[in-house]
Amino acid sequence: MTIRSSIIPAASATACQPFALTLDQRRFSKALLAAKQRLPELAQAVEIELGRLLHDVEFSIEMNLCQGTGLDSWLAEPGRLLLQCPVLVPTDGYCFFALDFTGVHHLADLALGGQLSKVLPTEDKTELSASELRVCGRVAQRQLLAMQQLLFKEQSALPATAVKQQLEPAKFQYLPLKVRLVLDSEAISWYLWLPLAFFVEQDDSDSKVQLPAVDVAQWPQVPVLCRIEMARKKVSLRQLRECLDGAVLPIELHSAMSLQLNKERLFFGKVAEEANSLVFQITDIVTRE
Repeated sequence: MTIRSSIIPAASATACQPFALTLDQRRFSKALLAAKQRLPELAQAVEIELGRLLHDVEFSIEMNLCQGTGLDSWLAEPGRLLLQCPVLVPTDGYCFFALDFTGVHHLADLALGGQLSKVLPTEDKTELSASELRVCGRVAQRQLLAMQQLLFKEQSALPATAVKQQLEPAKFQYLPLKVRLVLDSEAISWYLWLPLAFFVEQDDSDSKVQLPAVDVAQWPQVPVLCRIEMARKKVSLRQLRECLDGAVLPIELHSAMSLQLNKERLFFGKVAEEANSLVFQITDIVTRE
């Protein structure tokens, strides 16, 4: 008889559908799916809006979702600018906009003169000019206004301001996007964090996020080790010795037995008889405050 292994081979693991466990993760997954479907439209809307800011500059916009990237470590490196922009549509919140100093200089060049100048190394220039900060703030605000107009047919984003302290937007609360402004021979990249409310409705704390049903048939049955404690009895060493010689040790079953998974008690139950066999019947679920 062959025993079928419950371990998924590495070659087949990519075909398994991941399942988000927490409500935050499920809401994030739903927003992620909705954002993927709207990315081409969002990129086009941002391209049109920034075209009004960057006069006489031919460019295109590419937009992708960031997953599994070390954006927190990237933000912690020197020569990074992080802006926060208050938004009032669809709900009150913040969006975040980040790029390196090279991107800041290039955006300012395009907005003020149209030609990219030679950029000094980061260690040679640690402060940004007022013009550079103003241009970046307008780029951040303009692209958010364009997205709001596309998604909600209304727009409201206040001017962006620089964030001086190190800050990473909360995980599973924001969708990080990478935006590339592509020129003939150069590309300027930045990151944009959008609240999940841009793509999914704001749920109540006790409401459930609806996701496509998971095909459980594709998942193997995962074995877990449970323990049912039916009785406890304190005995002497003499009584144990007598049991080895064939003596009977009387016991009394608990009125409320428990089923435990590892060290966690999950259910209470009792012993019942079914088809001439003893079985464990759950009578109550362990509740916690």
